Amino acid sequence: MLYSSLRTRILSWLRDYDKIQASAVILIYIQIGCALLGSLAAIYNGVLLINLAIALFALVAIESNSQSLGRTYAVLLFSAILLDILWFVLFSYQIWNISSEKYGTLFIFSLRLALSMQIVGFSVRLASSLLWIQIYRLGVLWVDNAVSQEADFDLRSRFLNPSTPAIIGQISDSDGILGGSIYDPPYYSSLVEDAQDKGYADEVGYPSSACI
Repeated sequence: MLYSSLRTRILSWLRDYDKIQASAVILIYIQIGCALLGSLAAIYNGVLLINLAIALFALVAIESNSQSLGRTYAVLLFSAILLDILWFVLFSYQIWNISSEKYGTLFIFSLRLALSMQIVGFSVRLASSLLWIQIYRLGVLWVDNAVSQEADFDLRSRFLNPSTPAIIGQISDSDGILGGSIYDPPYYSSLVEDAQDKGYADEVGYPSSACI
């Protein structure tokens, strides 16, 4: 029972676009914090500064709601993961086994702090990449559903009212041709009165005011 309820909550959370994006933003802030702490190292901190720049770029992409910036961040995130793996291969052994006789305690502590922050940041970036994949999937599904619903609505409206736009256009054109005189009661009544006066004058034999 507990497993099923937990599974239902996880699945509902994975389908919620806003919650996943909020979690991705939290992971970005964690990456920024790790990069800032790791950049205090005396050496080997270049990759941490790169990861800091990428995390700040991610915040800009999210706040601007730009698809092009989002795609650029996806490429940068993948590149950062590859760079982290390369950095671990090249420098992790040297940092962990650095000689305490040659370097001071504070120097060694800063390097191991950088290594620890790099490990945490790498783990967070892996989790963040999974969240961004899910965000991309939800965004594509939402766009596809919106487009299909709009297309279905257009087809239904055209099927139910196929000639409505033409009729409306004809009515508007006839209004322009008639000049709106029929729908102007004072003007229409004055035309009727003039016609009646002219007919009465013709019967009596006097010239009408229109002829004068």
